Amino acid sequence: MASGIMIRTARPEDRDVLGALKLRASLAWGDHVETLRALPEAREVPSEHLPAILVAELDGTITGFATVLPRDDGAADLEDLFVDPAAWGRGIGRRLLAEAEARAARLGADALHVVAGDRARPFYERCGFRITGPVMTDLEPASALRKGL
Repeated sequence: MASGIMIRTARPEDRDVLGALKLRASLAWGDHVETLRALPEAREVPSEHLPAILVAELDGTITGFATVLPRDDGAADLEDLFVDPAAWGRGIGRRLLAEAEARAARLGADALHVVAGDRARPFYERCGFRITGPVMTDLEPASALRKGL
C-alpha cells in the first residue's frame, strides 16, 4: 500500500479536478470512449455529493475518490470509486474502499452495495463483495455486488 496517502472529504474547489479524474479513469481501458466523452455525467461530480465524497491525495495530489450514499433500506451505495490511471497499482483503490466501508458503517449502514463491470468486478470480489445479480448500465451489462459491514 502506498505510503503518504491522505484521505479527506471533498471540498467545492475539488469538483473540476475530480470530474477530470473520473473521465481519465473511465477512458483508461479504451472501452466506450466516444460514448463516455459525449456523456456529461462521465466528467461531472454533482455538488450535492461533495459531503459524501472521500478524496485520496498522494503527496499532495488528488489521485482518487469514492462516493458513499446512504440508501433507504439501511445499507449504503458506493456510487463512485475512481483512481487516476497514473496511480493504479499503488493501493489507493483499496484504501479508498476501506475508508468508504468505514464511512458507511458510521452512517449506520449494515452493508455496502456497488455496481461493477467486468473489469472492476474482480477487485470488489477480492475485497469481500459478493455478486447479488446482474444489472444493465447505460453502457453494458454489469454485476450488482454487496458486502456486509
